[in-house]
Amino acid sequence: MSVESLAALSAAFEKWRGGKRHLREAVPPELMERAHAASRRHGPAAVARATRIGRARLFRGGRKEHRGSSVALVTVPRYTCVEVPVSIPASRPFAEVETVTGLKVRLFLESGESVGLLSALLGLGGAQ
Repeated sequence: MSVESLAALSAAFEKWRGGKRHLREAVPPELMERAHAASRRHGPAAVARATRIGRARLFRGGRKEHRGSSVALVTVPRYTCVEVPVSIPASRPFAEVETVTGLKVRLFLESGESVGLLSALLGLGGAQ
């Protein structure tokens, strides 16, 4: 495969830009492949100047390839119960907070940390 000149690549991009149907139309894959091949030969900066496309798009593994990656999404559990053994069992919580999203927090042991957590939860807004 021969590497084309920057002038020919620039003319191909201008021809494509002249025939676009809408402003944000995607660059055809064949044209991007030609730009990638030219950037390996002439360098990304020279190809970016000639084609008027972003330099970052000339590197393999750009934004487009990361969108369809198969990274597993971490799901947040809807309910979590943390039981902490206390020396004096409390039958009723001293504080209960429910947010607009339905998150319920019950505090059974009054300590400096629990009061700090309570003030942080109430400071977020949307708590009842």
